[in-house]
Amino acid sequence: MKDLAGRELTSTEKRLLKAFDGLEKLLAEPDLAPCVVANLKEAAAALQVAILDLGLRAERPDELHL
Repeated sequence: MKDLAGRELTSTEKRLLKAFDGLEKLLAEPDLAPCVVANLKEAAAALQVAILDLGLRAERPDELHL
């Protein structure tokens, strides 16, 4: 797996993407309490900043459907 500059991802970068993807899957759960949804979105937004800063993905924050 490579970043936007074509470099191989480090194991830490791969874990960061896996954590973000896991949050997205959690947010798809239908029976979450509103406070849980709000906190998962906050966590996902924070991870997205790191992902964008590292150039791991090119998604815009408004395309995340959070």
